[in-house]
Amino acid sequence: MRLMNKLVVLFSALFLMAFANVAIAADYTANTKQPVLTEALNRLEAMNNRKVLNVIQGQNSTNQPIKIMFRDLVALGYGTCEAVTAKSADGRLVILISSNYKTAPVEAIACLIAHESVHHENSKTYDEEVRAWTTEVQTWVAFTNANPSLKASDSKLVKRLNYLSKLYKNDGNQSTTIASLIANNPAYSTLAR
Repeated sequence: MRLMNKLVVLFSALFLMAFANVAIAADYTANTKQPVLTEALNRLEAMNNRKVLNVIQGQNSTNQPIKIMFRDLVALGYGTCEAVTAKSADGRLVILISSNYKTAPVEAIACLIAHESVHHENSKTYDEEVRAWTTEVQTWVAFTNANPSLKASDSKLVKRLNYLSKLYKNDGNQSTTIASLIANNPAYSTLAR
């Protein structure tokens, strides 16, 4: 009988250890119905990126959850963009991610969401754009520190993130070179300084 009690205690302890760290994922149905995007949000949650998630879930300039979806950005006139934040006709914020990235690693997609979350204020300033790129690269650095194999993907988006990450690290985890890229990019020439 003692052996049976010890086995019950042992299996109970193993069960608790196995499931004690399992987090219950937040409900992102107000943000997206697309499983890849939901998984990207879950990855941000797993990295405890509350600042981005709070903005996405409604702590933003509209006080409403931000919708996130894949779209053909070329057809919408945003051919050079990976993603954009826009206002819908009803005044809600929407993050549109290039449909070219549907098969990119979800962590890379999560970085685009992190970037676009900064644009909830829609100030259209140089400083906002630098903060957005910095948020994106910091998110990628966190993901790749946790899982270095992410850097090996052939995805165009991953290659871009790896390049930005290298610049960021070469600048001592500062955005000096990234800020210079933005300043010299004609697409950002109309941003307020």
